[in-house]
Amino acid sequence: MLDNTDELAFEVEFLSCVVDKKKDFEVVDADSHFCEFVGIHYSKIKQGKLSLLDILVPQDREDVMTKICKKDSPYVYFDLYLKDNSSKYNFVHATAKNNEDSSLCQITFADVGKSEKKSKQLREKAKTMNHLIDFVTGGVCLFKVNSDMHFEVLYANEACCKFFGTTKQTVSRDSYRISDLVHPDDKSRALTAIGGAMATKKPIDMELRITTHKDEYKWVKLNSDIQRYDKKDNCPIFHAMLTDITELKAAEKEAEEQKEMLLKVLKNVPGPMFSTPFDDPFRLTVASSDFLKLIGYSRTELFEEYDGDLTKLIVPREVEVARHAIESDMENDKKVLRATYSLRTKGGKQLIVLDRRKVVELDSGKKSLIGMISDITSKNLDMYFES
Repeated sequence: MLDNTDELAFEVEFLSCVVDKKKDFEVVDADSHFCEFVGIHYSKIKQGKLSLLDILVPQDREDVMTKICKKDSPYVYFDLYLKDNSSKYNFVHATAKNNEDSSLCQITFADVGKSEKKSKQLREKAKTMNHLIDFVTGGVCLFKVNSDMHFEVLYANEACCKFFGTTKQTVSRDSYRISDLVHPDDKSRALTAIGGAMATKKPIDMELRITTHKDEYKWVKLNSDIQRYDKKDNCPIFHAMLTDITELKAAEKEAEEQKEMLLKVLKNVPGPMFSTPFDDPFRLTVASSDFLKLIGYSRTELFEEYDGDLTKLIVPREVEVARHAIESDMENDKKVLRATYSLRTKGGKQLIVLDRRKVVELDSGKKSLIGMISDITSKNLDMYFES
């Protein structure tokens, strides 16, 4: 949200002149800014060719003269419209300093016309941007972290209000706390993330649950960073984007449950069975007990020390050949994918194995490869001696 645009629009030009009140407010001296503003050469000023009254709005002349000539007022402050060199009237702030020993008065004008114009443009831009923000599907908000670590909402767009189960009117009218909506199991992580951002000035990127109704919540991805600090209490104000990832988390949960089910099946199925992701065919996700028995490694060694990377067990010179064989069969949509390569066991042996796999599609639509390796070392040796 864009706010406090006036602070961004500060642009002022100062101009000064000296007038003689007894000579019908004739301008008797001026700086170059004043001369440029009114469009008259300094020599003409010295010749008495300009009166202050000439560049005032006619109906304002009497009021300005009254203010400047106010008795016992060495300094006078007022606003007025001053005509520039294009005959356009500009809004200015004026400070008049009366000379106690003469009829002269020095007036300094602060031309805030540019500032006013820029402020108006920025306010219009802010208004437009805020309308656009309301059309954003993700939740956009500003929140302040108080000294008691409560997160008070200062602004929320329509999508964000839907997350919180409230309205923009309620947010602007009442004190609304995000911290009260964070799921109890996620509050500690949220506080840690906010505290970390305050300490390190680094942005927040996390997932958490927001309560929408009683016993109902949405999963949201929170991206947030400190925008500024409150001038009154120096509390940090964060801008945040919240994206609804409830469906994604549900899909992930379903996929994880299916993976767990597959794990249980493959762990106990007879034969050296294994599973890999469809897009990473040599990264093991599951290995049966018979598979582990064949290679001689424990489940911990295979998945923690070797990170489930099957290529680390294949004889190095055969890795690319094996990869090409599997990926080529995948590209040709073969029902059974095949590759033959040498596998190194923990005991130092090299087994020649036949790797056969099938593509399976889970209920979630995600594909995996389920395979089995067969030790064909003795068969290859028999063929060698028979040839």
